[in-house]
Amino acid sequence: MYYVVPVPALVARWGARILSGMLLLFFGFFLIAHLIGDAGRASRPLTWEDYFGLASLSVSLAGLAVAWKWERTGAVITLAAMAACAAVNWKVLLFPTLLIPLTAVLFLLSWWMGRGARDVRGNIQSV
Repeated sequence: MYYVVPVPALVARWGARILSGMLLLFFGFFLIAHLIGDAGRASRPLTWEDYFGLASLSVSLAGLAVAWKWERTGAVITLAAMAACAAVNWKVLLFPTLLIPLTAVLFLLSWWMGRGARDVRGNIQSV
């Protein structure tokens, strides 16, 4: 069965997917390079806030990956992880990490606009 999704929902969905793909590549590269490379040594002893920030960033990136399949669930995971991180360190809401919750909002917007998609006969279907 084919579903007709409104054009603004498609624009929001693909905008969020493109942006999330770029964010996953960018932050994923630095996370993996930090874990594997020798240059990733800490310049000072790490505190629990540092570990919490790294963990919440990882969860938020995983949420963006989940949002490719389940938009609402992935967006909620991402927003919850970023809110928890912002409660500990407000500076995560500055550029470029500000793009992570904005992408999650795009996924939520796409889900909300496309939730009443119509099949080819005009019947409203929950996608």
